[in-house]
Amino acid sequence: MPAVVVSTGQFNKLAKTVMHAQKVPESVCIEIKENPEFISEAELLEVADMVCDAAVARLTKEHAGRNFSF
Repeated sequence: MPAVVVSTGQFNKLAKTVMHAQKVPESVCIEIKENPEFISEAELLEVADMVCDAAVARLTKEHAGRNFSF
């Protein structure tokens, strides 16, 4: 089943470790660099839109190992 992984910067290493253990390519990971708990609601909505767009791109297009970080 197609999937993407979304993680914040503080959990990125853990997410990549789990992905490696499950033989999931790192290229499906979308990293949110800022902690969503500490950004304004307007910024959070902007980040959510970018994550959504990146997830759709990952699931519908050849992403060829591109990394999406915000």
